[in-house]
Amino acid sequence: MTSLQITSRQVAAHRNADSFSTMILVAVANVIHPERGTEIVKRLSGQNLVELFLELDHPDSEKDLVGILLAVPPKLNGSPQWVAETVVDFAQVKLRTPVEPCVDTFAYRLASNEVFRDNEKIDPADVLCWRSLYEVCTPDGPEAVELLAHQTWLSVVVARLVNAVNSPDASGDIE
Repeated sequence: MTSLQITSRQVAAHRNADSFSTMILVAVANVIHPERGTEIVKRLSGQNLVELFLELDHPDSEKDLVGILLAVPPKLNGSPQWVAETVVDFAQVKLRTPVEPCVDTFAYRLASNEVFRDNEKIDPADVLCWRSLYEVCTPDGPEAVELLAHQTWLSVVVARLVNAVNSPDASGDIE
């Protein structure tokens, strides 16, 4: 079994004005030295994730993307704890908002079909245009079961780590 490399600093949340912000956690494997396992890399925004894509796409890169998770704080997920879920589609979108008729931003569709942009849950009906930059390829048969099991395992592990480092008491949202 491959090892998972992650530090508490990588899953420590950043505060925005009102509460903790979402975190994009990317599983990256070293393709030259697979024995080094999978590393979790934190990104704080869609733009920052695109920059990681460009870095990984470089011809000299020794790393490859394994998966993307979005860690959603309690205030945005409606539960008393952080939730980490697989991103099945990451896109550049045009979004209708109450403030502006059309905003260009990035969005994440999760395995549960919920849609988020950085630090905000959004209504899919407000998405005017969706241009995928990353999609999970869903295989058929036994590979689909294996992929789902891996995604579930990684989500559980990351959620436990994020919750251990970012206690609900620190957010002020949970009593």
